Amino acid sequence: MSNVEDRLSSLDHQRLEARYEAAKARILRNRRIENGQAGAMVFAALAYGDALEENALFAKASHWAKLVCIAAAFVIPNLLVIRVLL
Repeated sequence: MSNVEDRLSSLDHQRLEARYEAAKARILRNRRIENGQAGAMVFAALAYGDALEENALFAKASHWAKLVCIAAAFVIPNLLVIRVLL
């Protein structure tokens, strides 16, 4: 190989190394973010449970919200079938 080809090969290698390091840094950053979100989810679930035990109004509102979601899960598909098929 000539000196020019060696330099081009070296530049390609440096570019690839830089891309690799950037991609690796992005992956590690996303992994740290996801780990933090998982920890926040656990905290939110524990805080929700504590709030249900302490506040009766919140417990009733939460119960009604669950019932509405369950009812919607049964009603919306039926309405969709009626709308599309009939």
